[in-house]
Amino acid sequence: MEIKDYIEISYWFISLAILAFTVYWIAVSPIKAVETGRKLDNEQNKYKAKSDLFLMLFSLRGSPTHHSFVNGLNQIDIVFEDSSEVLTAWGKLYDSLNNPSQSNAVETWALLRTELLSEMAQHLGYQKLKQTAIQRRYSPQAHAHADDDYYNYQQASKSFFESGTALNQYLLAHYQNLPDVKESNSQ
Repeated sequence: MEIKDYIEISYWFISLAILAFTVYWIAVSPIKAVETGRKLDNEQNKYKAKSDLFLMLFSLRGSPTHHSFVNGLNQIDIVFEDSSEVLTAWGKLYDSLNNPSQSNAVETWALLRTELLSEMAQHLGYQKLKQTAIQRRYSPQAHAHADDDYYNYQQASKSFFESGTALNQYLLAHYQNLPDVKESNSQ
C-alpha cells in the first residue's frame, strides 16, 4: 500500500466520523431545543410569578390587613425561594408580626414591609425604585368613608341580630311558662 491509499482510507474514516456526528446531532437537536424551550418557559413563568406577586403587594402596601396582601405574603417563601435577601427580609417581617407587644409595632411593621418590598424590587431589577417611593401611597378619602360605612353596617347588623336573638329567647321563655293552648281550648 502506498501513502496515497493511507490518505484515502484516512479521508473515508474522517468522512464517516463527520457523517456519524452529523446524524447524531440531527437526531438530538430537536430534543435539546425542546428542553431549552421548556427551561426558558419555566424561567419566564417564575419571573412572571415574582413580578405579579411584587406588583400586587406593592399596590396593597397601604392596606397590610387586606386579604390579598396577607395571601401574597404567604406565597413569598415559594415564589422567591431562590432569593435569600427577599427571604431574609420576609423572615424579619414575619417574626415582627408575631410579636405585637413590641414597642412601636405599627411603625416597625411599616418599615419592615418597606424593606421587604425594596428587596423584592432589587431582585426583579427595579434598581431605581427607592424606599421613599415604596413608603408613599395613595388612598382616596372615599375609600376611608366606604370602609367606615361598611364597618358601621356590620356593627348595625350585629346589633340587630343580637337584639333579635335576645327577643327570640325572651319570647321562648315567656311562652314556655304559659299553659298549653290546646288544653285551654278543650276545657
